[in-house]
Order: sequence, then C-alpha cells, then structure tokens
Amino acid sequence: MSGTQSQRDRAFSETADPTAYVPRDATESALGALQSWSREGAVGPTVACLTAAPGLGKTFLLRLVESRLERRASAAGGARRAIYLPYAGLLPRDLCEWVYGLLGRAAPFGSGSTDEAGEADDSRVALEALTALADSGDSPFFLLMDDADSMPPETIRMWVDGLPREGSPLRLLLALNPDAKSSRLLASLDSLGILEASLDQPMSEEETATYLKGRMRWAGLGGGSEGWELDEVAMRRIHTLSGGVPLQVHRFAESIFASEAAERPSDLDTKLRREDWLGSPIEDDL
Repeated sequence: MSGTQSQRDRAFSETADPTAYVPRDATESALGALQSWSREGAVGPTVACLTAAPGLGKTFLLRLVESRLERRASAAGGARRAIYLPYAGLLPRDLCEWVYGLLGRAAPFGSGSTDEAGEADDSRVALEALTALADSGDSPFFLLMDDADSMPPETIRMWVDGLPREGSPLRLLLALNPDAKSSRLLASLDSLGILEASLDQPMSEEETATYLKGRMRWAGLGGGSEGWELDEVAMRRIHTLSGGVPLQVHRFAESIFASEAAERPSDLDTKLRREDWLGSPIEDDL
C-alpha cells in the first residue's frame, strides 16, 4: 500500500489519538464541563455523564478526556489516574479484575463463592480495590465507561451503596445514548450526584469543512500530486449526505476518496505512459 493510500485510510479511520481532535463549539463545551468536573477534587459530584446520539463522537471524547487526565497526572509525577473501558456490562468482580489487568496488576480476590454471600463479598472487595487506586479524594481515580447503560444492577448497587456523593476517591464518567434506558440508569445513580454534559448538535456545513480539512492535515494529506484534496462541492456534498454526523462524514469521505483513487492514474502509470511515448515515431497524416 502506498504512503498516500495509507494517509487516505488514516484520515477518516476511527481513532483514539488525541492529536486527531478537531475542535468545534459543541465538543469544546462538553469537554470544558468534564474537565472542570475532573478538577473539582473533594467538592465534585461522583458521577458525570456524556450523553450523545450514536455517531456524534462521545467515544472519542472519552478517550480525549482520558488522555488529558493522564497527561496531567504525568506532569505532576503521579501514578495513572484514568482507565477507559469500552463496555460497562460487567459484575463487580469482573469489572475490578479487568481494570487491574489493564494496569498490569492482580486484583485482590480469593477463590470466592458463587452464592449471594459470595457476590456481596466480591462487591465489597471490588469497591475497596478500585477506590484504593486513588491517591486521595483530592486526587481521585477515574473510570471512563462507554455503553454505560449496559451496567448490571449488581454493579449499580455497588456504586450507590459504597461511594459518597462528593469527595469520592473514585469517579465515574459514563457515556450514554439519549434514551429511556440511559435515563433509568441515571435515576438509579442520582444519589451520587451527577454532572450532565451533552453533545447533541451535529456539525454545520462550515464545521464539516473545517473537520474534513483538519483530519486531512492530521493524516498528512496536502495539495499537489502527492496529496489529495476535497473541493468545496465535495465537502458540501459530504455534509448533505452525512447530516454533519462525524461517523457518517468519515464514511462518505472515504467513499469519495476511494472513487477518486479508482479514477485517478497512479504516478507509476503516468510515468510509464510518458516513457512509452518518448522515442516513438511521430505519425503525420500530411
């Protein structure tokens, strides 16, 4: 695969790389609220949620928050302070073991029991182990959970029964769809205090053009024979077809790039045609 093909593939791929972020008003507003929440220390609510319809970029924003929390911890010389989990549908023990595994550590569980008493003990040990990852309430540990509405009742109960409303050494950032299932989850967690941030606006035509150009620059696509560009007509078409939803923008941009790549001769083809012509006799009908 050529370098240019790799760049085209990279430009609109799904990525967790924070350097691919292209700011716009709606994402900056949501990020600002979440960053303020993460800096509130002992006075901040235990739970924050980011609500957005599918395709608007809530997963990427969670990964961006994770990256910024880690950068802040690293600058302060501290241990890791945040873990992103792509799925929340786990019982307390499984959740704790997954987090500890991502940190390269063994979770503190024995052989355990499968009865109700054993499950209650697992919840207690899991909560103690997860809260132990924090330095203090002023420097909490953050669990960033995608698809949070998949969380089972046992895990919800562990949070509600075991975490304080404020000053928690463990903070939860949940990514949710704006639907009834998510509303029920938030109602169950209401006693913990909830900061709500939403991302409910697709990109405007101008924002779509800025986004396309930003992602292309990030991938190293420029003008000239070595790069690929989208003209204003193509960008307007992508916005119209996608409705300004980033996930759909990626799909339609990739489709247009693939179409152009199929129609445009490669540099090697052009070179060979030029060399085949050089030295050929000139046909003259006169």
